[in-house]
Amino acid sequence: MRIPRNVAIGAAALALVTAAIAPAAHAVDIAVPGSEFSLGLAPEVTTSPGVPAAYIRLWDMKTAWRDINPAPGVFDFSIMDQRVAQAEAAGAKPLVVLGLTPQWAAKDPSAGDPRWGAGTASPPSNPDTYTAYVTAIMQRYGARIGAVEVWNEANLQTFWTGTPSEMADLTLRAYRTIKSISPGTAVIAASTTTRLANSVATFFGPYASALKSIGYPLDAWTIHSYPAGNQGPSDRYQDILEWRGVLIDATGNDSAALSKQVWDTEVNYGLAGPGPTPHTDFDANTSGQFVARTFVDSVRLGVDSTYWYMWTASAFSLLGVQMFNGTTTTIGAYTTARNWLSGSTLKGCDELNGVIRCYFSGPSQFYLAMSANDGPVSYAHQPTATAENWLGQPVSTTGPISLASGPVKFTCLPTDAAQCVLGGVPSAATPLPGSGPAVARTITITVAKGSVNGKKGLVITGKSTGMPGEIVTSYWKQGSQKKFAPGNKATVQADGSFTVGKVTKGSGSAYVQGVGGVKSNTASG
Repeated sequence: MRIPRNVAIGAAALALVTAAIAPAAHAVDIAVPGSEFSLGLAPEVTTSPGVPAAYIRLWDMKTAWRDINPAPGVFDFSIMDQRVAQAEAAGAKPLVVLGLTPQWAAKDPSAGDPRWGAGTASPPSNPDTYTAYVTAIMQRYGARIGAVEVWNEANLQTFWTGTPSEMADLTLRAYRTIKSISPGTAVIAASTTTRLANSVATFFGPYASALKSIGYPLDAWTIHSYPAGNQGPSDRYQDILEWRGVLIDATGNDSAALSKQVWDTEVNYGLAGPGPTPHTDFDANTSGQFVARTFVDSVRLGVDSTYWYMWTASAFSLLGVQMFNGTTTTIGAYTTARNWLSGSTLKGCDELNGVIRCYFSGPSQFYLAMSANDGPVSYAHQPTATAENWLGQPVSTTGPISLASGPVKFTCLPTDAAQCVLGGVPSAATPLPGSGPAVARTITITVAKGSVNGKKGLVITGKSTGMPGEIVTSYWKQGSQKKFAPGNKATVQADGSFTVGKVTKGSGSAYVQGVGGVKSNTASG
């Protein structure tokens, strides 16, 4: 799968702008790859997980740079040997995460979170030490390593205090070294945490631009798509769209960038943050729905490999959704989604009255229906299909069906196969961007002085034709600072209107972003 290429939405501040959006090049006939279902493992887990995985990610397991290379020229692979063998015994390929600089190699020996150690977030004082470390790993394991992630969450100061350009240099070094020893090992970019919009813009954007200047030495872009601690899959979906917009903007909508795969190597829900957002523990039913929905949304978004974070030995308080032996709903949801999607091909999705439907071909034709915003919605389906929920349990097809975040699978009878084809049944449903036929749109955006909730400032309002239900996001940029204001997200209403709220005063640039990149003109107020 690849990133569906969409046309940027422009917003000219203090002016009325009409952007005619030409039909975009959407992804159609997306074959679900075998790598889609993958896992992270907790360090306490020393046997195979209770569900199958294409890849197992080696992270936080004493397999980092600081652990295996404790002194110049000294390497200890005893623990990594065990972890690589553990992944292979589970029928998975190991994904090795590079990084956590040993203090002896650090440019700033004090940089690093105490949980990982002094120096671990620093760039190396001599990048050749990083090259030697990567070389040692690949010479020992070669093609046994399925993929290598250049660094963990480089847009966070917790893990990286260097510059985007320095990380691009390490990416190039890793790519050249790995490919020279094992050409089939995938090299994926330093991961970016998508819920932190400011650091996505200020770090990932320049990192992507720097990688463009050296010819994109990577096989895939890498994200960690945890939404805010009180949010669910529909918010994750939107965060990834916004990350994609930054990628499009940073690379100038470059096809060479957008043809790269996308891997999501950590995803869960309920993790505290950003800022004061509290942790959320989701109940078993909600957790199962979130698991199944996550993998369906990954297919919709063109994410080639999704790593559930993570399989644990017991309940782990950091996470809002648990998966370990005994969590029957999350295990069942993972298994059901894997059974549905493996070997299938996404033909496209549409949306009608708050219900998203995604159409698949494979051994049989079917479609998945789910709530557009994770909340409850009634779906008046065609009556001749059979249905099962995200746990594989039969669902009565007599009358309307109540949907939430978890997808429900509808398998059409041979006499009514048109139900399971995008556009096969005439309706007012709108094809969604990124799948199925392109939708021509016109976006009209106004940025003018006004007030929201009694507070004066610049207010962004607008109108979008052809895309009711799309979520748009606004922000205000002054210099290099990208600032999101309260109420910065809004859903396009049935009449096409939206208000994304008040942005700050002063001189700067106002942006409105939907499924594509972002453009703007300057404004002041």
